[in-house]
Amino acid sequence: MPESREHRVAIAVMEDERHVASHFGAAPRFIILKVKNGKVTAREVRTNTDKCIHASGTLGCWAVMEKVLPDVRVVISAGMGENAYVGLLRRDVLPLVTEETDVEQAVRDYLHDRLQENPGLVHPPFK
Repeated sequence: MPESREHRVAIAVMEDERHVASHFGAAPRFIILKVKNGKVTAREVRTNTDKCIHASGTLGCWAVMEKVLPDVRVVISAGMGENAYVGLLRRDVLPLVTEETDVEQAVRDYLHDRLQENPGLVHPPFK
């Protein structure tokens, strides 16, 4: 159930900002919602300038969290690597990986505690 206290939710989105991105760290943008008592009180878009790149020597998805999403408590994505998923949990951020690809529907479902999670969309780490 969504928290009753104020918190921020990040939705990994495609360029069109209408579709949930299939990979958290490679999402070009994030829609950030400020939510309180099940209602959206503010909305902003943040650009992901430090996309998670799967090559040795990169900061990976942690650059995204530290630079783009340091203030969020929930992340919604249509796909995510296992390392990012576990890392978010360790940072007290709730990752919600879902098959829902329509941003507005995902928001409605989250606010009404109906967002269907699919752990099968969490993929093993890239080598």
